[in-house]
Amino acid sequence: MKRFVIYMFVSIYLFSFAEMRQVLKFPNFIEHYLAHKITDRSTSVFSFLKMHYLNDHPVDADYQQDMKLPFKTHEANTIVSNPLIIPENFSFALTPPRFFTVKSHIYSHSSHYASNLLGSIFRPPILV
Repeated sequence: MKRFVIYMFVSIYLFSFAEMRQVLKFPNFIEHYLAHKITDRSTSVFSFLKMHYLNDHPVDADYQQDMKLPFKTHEANTIVSNPLIIPENFSFALTPPRFFTVKSHIYSHSSHYASNLLGSIFRPPILV
């Protein structure tokens, strides 16, 4: 039972990557090879690989089938991103934190200003 669980987790981990998912396209590879083998008996596995993977493959009648072969197209995986790629216009600026702020006090005196609120509360006792 432990081996089954280990194999299951390892396969889930490996198939989560885009390139490992290409292995699932292997039946397409066999089917396409057999189609080429039926049309031309002299086609070997090595000539099939050379024709589809090593040479520049032109667009022909079975181009759509050729693109379904494993490792012919790469899927864009949006879940996994490479954190090591730095954008071209990358800038990093550090501003020191301001723990103390300097307050500017306004020392102006106006003779026209009088606080009646404070004057009515805090005044000396009146002798009658």
